[in-house]
Amino acid sequence: MHLYRELRRRQQFGRVIKVAVSGIGSMGRGIALQLRSMHGVEPAILVNRTVEHAVEAWLTAGVPRDEIVISEDPRLLQIAVEQGLACVCREVSAALALKEIEVLVEATGTVGPGARSVLSAIHSGKHVVVMNAELDATVGCYLAERARQQGVVYGYADGDHPGVLMRILEWADLLGFEVVAAVNCRDSVDVRATPDSAMQRAARMRTSPKIACSFMDGTKMNLVSAVLSNATGLVPEVRGMHGVKTTIKDAVRDFGNVLGRPGVVDYALGGDFGEGVFVIGRCTDWERVGHYSDYLKLGPGPDYLFFRPFHLCHLEATLSVAEAVIYREPTIAPIGAPVADVIAVAKRNLHPGDVLDGIGGFSFYGQIDTVERAREFVPCGLASGAVVVRAVAADEPIPREAVEFSAGDYGLNLRCLQDTLFSTFQPTPSHEHAGA
Repeated sequence: MHLYRELRRRQQFGRVIKVAVSGIGSMGRGIALQLRSMHGVEPAILVNRTVEHAVEAWLTAGVPRDEIVISEDPRLLQIAVEQGLACVCREVSAALALKEIEVLVEATGTVGPGARSVLSAIHSGKHVVVMNAELDATVGCYLAERARQQGVVYGYADGDHPGVLMRILEWADLLGFEVVAAVNCRDSVDVRATPDSAMQRAARMRTSPKIACSFMDGTKMNLVSAVLSNATGLVPEVRGMHGVKTTIKDAVRDFGNVLGRPGVVDYALGGDFGEGVFVIGRCTDWERVGHYSDYLKLGPGPDYLFFRPFHLCHLEATLSVAEAVIYREPTIAPIGAPVADVIAVAKRNLHPGDVLDGIGGFSFYGQIDTVERAREFVPCGLASGAVVVRAVAADEPIPREAVEFSAGDYGLNLRCLQDTLFSTFQPTPSHEHAGA
């Protein structure tokens, strides 16, 4: 069944997929606007702590202010959704109480609050699509397992690097290529970036300085690489990945000179890649692949570059919403126990009494590593609010024993549950949710 044709049929026959979007920041707002403009799906309700931001998103979409319903009362919201009115609420529980809502899009960029929303959706029988690398890289394996047990879909959104790379990886695997590397493309990484130095980029991105800083210091790139790792089994060869300086023309050669093994996540630095991604695939079968690929100007092999020059986060995230309902499949989701984690590395010298200020802040940047090598260090998704009790030098990973975590932190509690779960049980087979 063709996804786009099915969405048009749903629009034609009044079976539109109704979506709640939680977190109306830069990305959540974009997703809501895109859902509004597509066939077969619609953003029925926007959830945000600052209600006016959600209202502004509806106004941008062309909805008159007097046709926007703001309420925390599920009964009132139910009537409004049935009448096709634009709805806004502050608490995600109010949105999840509506029987018409089939999918929650979680785009808050938070770990603790985001996890609460996701688990509430799973328990309410709703599918979940996250555009929240901080959440998925930290406790996504636990959330995916809970969703499989409940018979609903949990997955990361298409459009961001992990979803776009997953499409290429599945295509390459289907055609018989071994994955050498799955690669994000970056123009630069500055681990000394701070919210102050990110002000100009934040204004250009129409986002907060901390979010812009998380892009500049490489933390976001490492987080999305961990999302891909835990969904595929591909791992970083070294902490923080190699970061190979190269170009499209030379990428296969340059990565071949650096990598010591196939099956890794990594990133390309500089060059002419723009906002693209690529997969290096290997096939040694000259008669089936090599001869034809050379003729078609992919090169003689055995390694080939499969490059996509763009990723369209908020536009393509909506495709994952449709796939969750129509196919009951995630675009990309953790497949079991985590294989990679993103640890907090000191951005400056840290002293006892310092409070870590979170991702995209002044205290630390994040670097991906294998679970085994990361085990003794602070996951960057759990670092915010932790108090330093032992000095840590700049550019050193922050040991768990060097901080005290906030008591009762919800994200930390879920992470403990995740660690316990995968040390005790085998994950539920991913196909079970499809037939539930």
